Amino acid sequence: MNSRQRNVLIRMISALAIFIYVGYLAWPLLPHFDFMVIVGFVVLYLIWQLVSEIWIYKDPNDYVVDDDDQKSYLFLQISFMLALLFATIDFVEWHITRNPDWEPTLIYTGLGLFIVSCLVRWWGFRSIGRYFNPRIAVYSKHRLITEGAYKKIRHPLYLGSLLSFLAIPMIFNSWGAMLIILLTTTPALIHRLNLEEEFLLHHFGDEYLDYMGKTKKMVPGIW
Repeated sequence: MNSRQRNVLIRMISALAIFIYVGYLAWPLLPHFDFMVIVGFVVLYLIWQLVSEIWIYKDPNDYVVDDDDQKSYLFLQISFMLALLFATIDFVEWHITRNPDWEPTLIYTGLGLFIVSCLVRWWGFRSIGRYFNPRIAVYSKHRLITEGAYKKIRHPLYLGSLLSFLAIPMIFNSWGAMLIILLTTTPALIHRLNLEEEFLLHHFGDEYLDYMGKTKKMVPGIW
């Protein structure tokens, strides 16, 4: 098992542990609708993880020659897991920031947004191919990808991640979790994006500078 597979396994086990705990609490206590929301999200999440890691992701042909992640990926994952944990427990047990008046519209909207985020990330993965790395890194024969999902924006995978981050509090109807996402996870994502911009500018120089002039960071035509 390589380091990527080990990290994926850790993420899936962590998320699955949260879901099992929530399911244990939810089964005897929750109305049928609430329980099905949790089951539906778990199924979507696990399907996406399996699809992205088995059918989309391709192991690189070359080795990494430089890495400047600065633990940004770790902090991003920790902050997101905290938001996910709060959202799920708040949904099934605490009800501190859950508003029943917003249901089921908000929940269905969140599930729809999560599916959209998976499609955006799928396009990004397909476009970047073997050059994808969860860390901020370049390979020995790395080339700048400017086609497909990268034609109009420089960070489609981050856009997909941001959409999924925002979808979670909506699915579990937790504005407390949304606050965690906005105050910790989103700034962590933007910080990581800026680190990657500097890193790529250092490695690709004028080529990346020209690419920056023709594209936006994450939102086509806006930012």
